[in-house]
Amino acid sequence: MPSTFDGHWLRDNFPRVADSMDGFIDQIKEETHGEVVGDLEIVRIPLNLYRARHATSERWYTMGPFYHPFAITPVFLVGDSAIGSPYFQSISLGFECAMSLAQLIGQRLQRDLSPTLMFDRYEEHVYKQWLRVYMRSKLIKHNKDLLQSVDDTFALLEKLHLY
Repeated sequence: MPSTFDGHWLRDNFPRVADSMDGFIDQIKEETHGEVVGDLEIVRIPLNLYRARHATSERWYTMGPFYHPFAITPVFLVGDSAIGSPYFQSISLGFECAMSLAQLIGQRLQRDLSPTLMFDRYEEHVYKQWLRVYMRSKLIKHNKDLLQSVDDTFALLEKLHLY
């Protein structure tokens, strides 16, 4: 699949995916009473690139107050903006991030946690969440590939990992 393509290419090469996309767009149009102007323009983004490299303003905070406005105000990304997850996992991950952040801020307010440790722990939490999403997405893709090969024994055996 090319890194960018349009709706015509998708319909010619992956008609079932295009049908699914059209159904989704039709449902959105019906619910919003809107219209899609133009054709689809699709950009394929690898999951390992679809996440923030830094989910906090820690870099600016450690450089001192005169470097950047974020150096005096802690900033945190939560949910999709921090993790970059597929839409079907977004809501729960956003809540998990918010709850983890609230706990860390609570510890910080009680003076049990330094700002640097708060930033570090949140960055670690977001990275673990992203890793979870990445592995889950890889597993979903692998299972889909297996199911598509059920009728072809040799293709199925090639895709199975036997140890």
